[in-house]
Amino acid sequence: MLVVFEIDTKDQERAALLLCALTELLVPEASRSLKKASVPPLYKSGVKYEKQNPRACAFRMPPDVLKRKAGDCKQLVLWRMAELANAGEKATPRVIWLNNKTGLQAHILLRRADGNLEDPSVILGMKGRR
Repeated sequence: MLVVFEIDTKDQERAALLLCALTELLVPEASRSLKKASVPPLYKSGVKYEKQNPRACAFRMPPDVLKRKAGDCKQLVLWRMAELANAGEKATPRVIWLNNKTGLQAHILLRRADGNLEDPSVILGMKGRR
């Protein structure tokens, strides 16, 4: 399943709210897809971070990301949040803004139930954000 949205990032507050809401909305479906397709844990799957077009807002379900062997920050956070939900933990998405050559770009990570931030993109190979 591929879900694509167009989000105007000029209004950073609105864009962040939309990205977080869309992520949370898709977690139940991603959780079901993990169970149905017997997908391995994200960090043991061999999947790597892959930068995508900063204007693209495409969410892929974990089995699709696994097939492609790569995902962007949205796809990796969705997978990880679904994984945690299946284990009984409620994580929440967080958006930060990164400066790149073309201006500010949204980057999504997650806050674990214990309050710690986790960035699957960095764990799976994203450079320049540690």
